[in-house]
Amino acid sequence: MLSKQAILDRTNNGFEVFRYYIDAQWQLGKNFCNPLYDDKKASCNVYFDRRYRVYKFKDFGNDTYSGDCFSFVGFLKGLDCNNTINFVEILKIINQDLSLGLADSSYTFSQPITAKPNKQELPEPKKAKRFSFIVFTSKFF
Repeated sequence: MLSKQAILDRTNNGFEVFRYYIDAQWQLGKNFCNPLYDDKKASCNVYFDRRYRVYKFKDFGNDTYSGDCFSFVGFLKGLDCNNTINFVEILKIINQDLSLGLADSSYTFSQPITAKPNKQELPEPKKAKRFSFIVFTSKFF
């Protein structure tokens, strides 16, 4: 089954995806020139994010180019990871390019997609309480 987790499981938490798509010589944790644009200084880095247990990239020169292996492939192919249709396309591209052999016809979303609620269904926002502070300065002088 084609899913984000299946790809992460087969690519060492995304590390193999970076190895496949980054042509330049690079090492984990060492800065290199970003292949997504004409980078003059080595300011891009691939590292292991311990919190999420995946490999990510970070460009210290241009913060726009940062994220996991899926965002990296999205930047390369001109696709937006936040768009569901584009994300599924990114999964298919990685599956095909790395020959992972995952069946792409049965992709399932990890979270159900629901329609946006109408404005009438939204509850009224709570009004913030205002606090007043009284300062007693005459006691201290």
